[in-house]
Amino acid sequence: MKHVENKIINKILSHIPNDDKIKSSHWKFHLKNKELFNIYSKNEFGSFTRKFFYKSIIIYLLQIIIYGYKITKSEIFKIYYEIYSKIDRQIDSDTLRHIFIFNLLKKYDDFKKICIIGDGKANFLIGALSLYPNAQIFSINLSEVLIDDYLVLKKHKIIDDDKIHVVEDISDNLYNSSKIIFVPSYLKNFLFEKKIDLFVNINSFQEMKNSEVTKYFDIIKNNKSLLYTSNREYKKLYDGEELIFDNYDWGNGLKIFYEECPWAKYFYSTKPPFIHKYDGKIKHALVRYN
Repeated sequence: MKHVENKIINKILSHIPNDDKIKSSHWKFHLKNKELFNIYSKNEFGSFTRKFFYKSIIIYLLQIIIYGYKITKSEIFKIYYEIYSKIDRQIDSDTLRHIFIFNLLKKYDDFKKICIIGDGKANFLIGALSLYPNAQIFSINLSEVLIDDYLVLKKHKIIDDDKIHVVEDISDNLYNSSKIIFVPSYLKNFLFEKKIDLFVNINSFQEMKNSEVTKYFDIIKNNKSLLYTSNREYKKLYDGEELIFDNYDWGNGLKIFYEECPWAKYFYSTKPPFIHKYDGKIKHALVRYN
């Protein structure tokens, strides 16, 4: 396995073989030839889009058509715009999805501990670091994706390495000085009894084995957390396993809302016909577990 001159990356690299054991057929396929240290490489866990003047104008106009003008005037949009502009990163559809979600979540608690299950290109981490400056943020993912998220954070220069902790085993100590805690997905049991206020999962339950999704729900219930999740109503993986939103192990949580996601009906591309409809419904839900 490749060695680099970075302690955090090397710690995460060491977990890849164990994460391989729990990968769904989706990730076995899409991470097979992944360029580990290239944040611009195409992948299935988000996009890091460079900003180009004329193309940015087209993207902005398409976003207005699909999502409306109001979201671009929100305080959260302005926060992302300021951060991204420093490195000529485009606010794309992946980022806009997070802006909508943070705009929704700000109506609820002032969270002290937050866990993102399956971030991509650090879209969630960047927003959470800005909006919840006093919160401790857990990011659990496959190790290859954790490395990519870390490299994106480094490029943005918004957190120092001494504020990042990589979990080594489920009995690892949790340090109050750690701002971000990276958790390789096979070590998810580390998250039990952590008093996490909020769990967020965006388009990644749909790419896991059903058994893994159930384990995450066990952890969420154990922490008595608020859960926001958005995923496809139905998705079949490469090996035939089916993920069904309505069949998740919801338990007895209070469903604050449970509906088709209003900002996930259409998407855009920069080539004709420009605007496309998703080939299936995407649902989202906010559930409180006590």
